[in-house]
Amino acid sequence: MSKTFEELVQLKQDGKIGWVEFLKQSDFAEDYQAWLDGRGEKPTEDNAELWYDMTDTSLMDGQDNNDYNYE
Repeated sequence: MSKTFEELVQLKQDGKIGWVEFLKQSDFAEDYQAWLDGRGEKPTEDNAELWYDMTDTSLMDGQDNNDYNYE
């Protein structure tokens, strides 16, 4: 059963899931995976958090911003 974005935010804030799980279960999963593929990397907590920081999406605020900045 898939979780809503709000449920994922709550799980992340509560420390029940990490960055990788948060991104993989969110609407951003494909974008994160494409970024990983382009870099030849596998998912890690460090690069998931980096991706989050680089995209400047304000995910934890519950705002959906589709203007990704990968550089």
